[in-house]
Amino acid sequence: MIEESNKASWLVLVSALVLHLLLVSLPGAPAGTGFARSLIMDALTPVQRLVDGSVHAAASVWESYFALRGAHEENLRLEAEIDRLRMEVQQNREAVLENDRLRRLLSLDPPVEAPVVARVTGADPTISQRTVTLNKGRSAGIEPGSPVRTPDGIIGRVIHASLYSSIVQLVTDPVSAVGALVQESRVQGIVRGDGGTLLLFEHSAGGAELRAGQVLVTSGADRVYPGGLPIGVISSVGTETDLVSTAVVRPLASLGRIEEVLVLARGLP
Repeated sequence: MIEESNKASWLVLVSALVLHLLLVSLPGAPAGTGFARSLIMDALTPVQRLVDGSVHAAASVWESYFALRGAHEENLRLEAEIDRLRMEVQQNREAVLENDRLRRLLSLDPPVEAPVVARVTGADPTISQRTVTLNKGRSAGIEPGSPVRTPDGIIGRVIHASLYSSIVQLVTDPVSAVGALVQESRVQGIVRGDGGTLLLFEHSAGGAELRAGQVLVTSGADRVYPGGLPIGVISSVGTETDLVSTAVVRPLASLGRIEEVLVLARGLP
């Protein structure tokens, strides 16, 4: 019943529209049709307004959709461009920092013969990190026994060199030994690793008194490291026995954050 009623309503509406069109389109329509025409026009005006409003609303929604879609795509493009620029800035900043480090390496004092700049590519997985691996070896002129340093101070010596890589024993290794002297008093001794992150300075008892803050440099007596290279700073002085006096030394080079190093010519003449 409902479907039949709907059909009847649609038939009436369509018939009225057709009749309206006929009445409007007839140029010589009799005057008696004016009332019917007015009645039909008044009846259809709300429908026309509804249809017209719906069409305009749909067009507006469609235009808004395309406008929002275009804005969204533009936002995505701008975000991608911002991300690209951020990456470029980060890469440029890293390049600047690397250039600064390399410039410091190549302007060290005292001058060295045929230095090789190498990058640290690996480290001993143990907590002490007693060795590090470099990305250059014999093909670059690196040989076992070559001393290795950073702008801040020595870090160790090469103990193995293959064709394209090498292994450096850090000065913090307990079996490492470096001829050293106190820069201020010229007291000589030996620096050994403590197996952790510090060094131990041992010298013959009876020499000048040691104190915290004094700087240690290489003495050249071990014939591995050239004399005058910075080693570390005395952080505390231990007890003195009849034969040996010891002190704890903090390395000047940041051994846990090494990126580039300078490998010096092997030993001394």
